[in-house]
Amino acid sequence: MKIKTIFIFLIFISCHPLFCSWQNGYEEINYEPSKREIIGKYELSEKSKSYLNEDYYTWPLKLEISENKQFKFLFEDNPESLADKIFAEKGNDSKRNKTGKWFYSFMDKEKICYFELEGICVQPLCKKDGKTSIMITIGDGDECNGIVYEKVE
Repeated sequence: MKIKTIFIFLIFISCHPLFCSWQNGYEEINYEPSKREIIGKYELSEKSKSYLNEDYYTWPLKLEISENKQFKFLFEDNPESLADKIFAEKGNDSKRNKTGKWFYSFMDKEKICYFELEGICVQPLCKKDGKTSIMITIGDGDECNGIVYEKVE
């Protein structure tokens, strides 16, 4: 009876109580990575591109993490949308790179490395196939939607 009650409780507290499919194959980093391991260029994963369905107005194809604790969303490689054409100012591209600060902290006791893109996300830093990956939940976490940037350089 207790197991049945717990199971029913888990179903009703969240749409996806155990895992989200967009996170499949990614493992949380359970050690404190060096800055060198984090710094570099990242690209949106193929699965994330498919999820965005070519709507790249909000999320860029590339992300750059620099040594001075700055990150930069690189919109210049995104395909141009109709909104870009309509709202572009004369002679200026509407897709401007956006910058911010990044941080990470390793929780020694829990063996979790949290990564933050200031004002955007705080998620465990992950790896897949040896590539450092930055995961970003989109919308309500219970809806299990998100995108992943994988390190390429």
